[in-house]
This record gives sequence, C-alpha cells and structure tokens, in this order.
Amino acid sequence: MHATAAYSEPVYIVRLPPAPTSVAMARDHVETLCHKFGVDSFGPVQVVSELAGNAVEHAGMCGGIEVWVSVGPGVLWIEVVDFAPEFVPDLTGLHEPGDEQERGRGLLIAQTLASRVEALVLGDRKALCACFPVPA
Repeated sequence: MHATAAYSEPVYIVRLPPAPTSVAMARDHVETLCHKFGVDSFGPVQVVSELAGNAVEHAGMCGGIEVWVSVGPGVLWIEVVDFAPEFVPDLTGLHEPGDEQERGRGLLIAQTLASRVEALVLGDRKALCACFPVPA
C-alpha cells in the first residue's frame, strides 16, 4: 500500500490475522515504534485501535490486516490495510451517533486525534491512513 507515507522511510509493517486479538497487537506495534522514535503514543495508539478494530470487524472475512507505520521529518503515518476495498467508509459524512448507540464513534475518534485521516483504495486493498505531527 504505502501510498501516503512513501516519502517516510523506513516503513514498519506487521501482518495480523483477521481476529479480535489483532487489535491489541496493532496497538503494541504502534506503541513500540512511538517509544522507539520518541513520539507521544497516546493519539496514534488510540487511532490504530479504532482503525484495526474496524478492519477486523468489517473486512476480516476477506483476509488479514496489515499495519504500516512510518516516521519522517515532522510526521508519523499509520496505515491499516485490509483486503476488502468494497468497504470504504465515507469520511466526509461522519456524524456523532446518538447517545443510545453503543458503536459508531471510531472514525470520529480518529479524525479528532489525527491531523489527517484518509481512505485509499489500490486494487484489491484499501488503507485507512492517519497522520500525526511529531517533532522534527
């Protein structure tokens, strides 16, 4: 995938099975890398948790997921890749779910914590990507 972070080498990739336990593994992957590069991990860990959870739930039946992380000058990119390009969320039409709804806040959380969130489709895959500013 690596469409958004191509200028930020190296890229750290973990491939995970389409299982709920993969969400915790995605969080651990991002947290470890944030600590390695001296980046505050709170926002990135929360966002990868939401994006990986969505990928497992909505696209898990189409294969595993991949979490791509790259850190470049002033930016951290996280990309959660799955193999269900037909399930692309509309990031422009997000709205707060009602109080009675227990779900549906993940992408709103991602948009709140990241400086940019986008969805990319390339062939048989899609990536939900989140960008975070970091000290250069």
